Amino acid sequence: MRYLFCTALLLSTFSACSAQPATAEPAVGSEQAQATTATEPSAEDWLQRIETRAADIHNLTAKLRYDSNQLLLGDEQRRFGDIVYQAGPPPRFSVHFDKKLVDGHWSEPDLYYIYDGRWLLKRDHENKTATRYQLVPDDEEAGGEMELGEGPFPIPLNLKKDKVLARFNVQTAEPADEDPENSVHLKLTPREDHETDLTQIDLWFDRESLLPVQVSSLDDSETQTVVRLTETQINSELPDQAFDTTLPTDPGWQTDENRIAPAPE
Repeated sequence: MRYLFCTALLLSTFSACSAQPATAEPAVGSEQAQATTATEPSAEDWLQRIETRAADIHNLTAKLRYDSNQLLLGDEQRRFGDIVYQAGPPPRFSVHFDKKLVDGHWSEPDLYYIYDGRWLLKRDHENKTATRYQLVPDDEEAGGEMELGEGPFPIPLNLKKDKVLARFNVQTAEPADEDPENSVHLKLTPREDHETDLTQIDLWFDRESLLPVQVSSLDDSETQTVVRLTETQINSELPDQAFDTTLPTDPGWQTDENRIAPAPE
């Protein structure tokens, strides 16, 4: 179930961190680092650029790698698949995992997570089980965005600068050898007045396209998730029925629905 509500970050590709973020300090005596810091945009500047870029992105598709590592227990899992995202309104997404690696053993799970702006569907073709969760009440307009740190997967889609700064302290990080090529690294830590089980979020965006390329999150149970996006395409034709959250009706399927109870009158 962690893949369903890991409260990490995925679906909002452009959301929002405390006042006065600062860039990381350069190494003492490093003239090159000092020069880079002098010309490098601030964390707030990057957030604004990312939000502005998002206005031109109507949809996005990409290859996805999702790593989950329980650091205390040494439990590691790696999943591979695809993501389809539509900005909306309402913002919608579909994630399909078709390969899984655990303890050196490969499997083909054929697992979907689909969000249509109101319902989130988990559809497991391998075990023929499906559950959908109502996230927006019937009496509210569909389209509520999953904020950074609240989605089922740690991927920042539909980032809004002001919302990020209201919930997180943000700073840029010095480039590291293991960073994705040509990326900017933003480090987010929750503000004291923001309740979350996450202790840190790290975002990497391509410096030219301003698209997300990697996200890492760590929660208070020492579970780390890392999502990497490759072969990203934007504003292409999306497959039919990409965001269908209806439950299967074929024989042999076990289904369940979790509906929000109506508010008392």
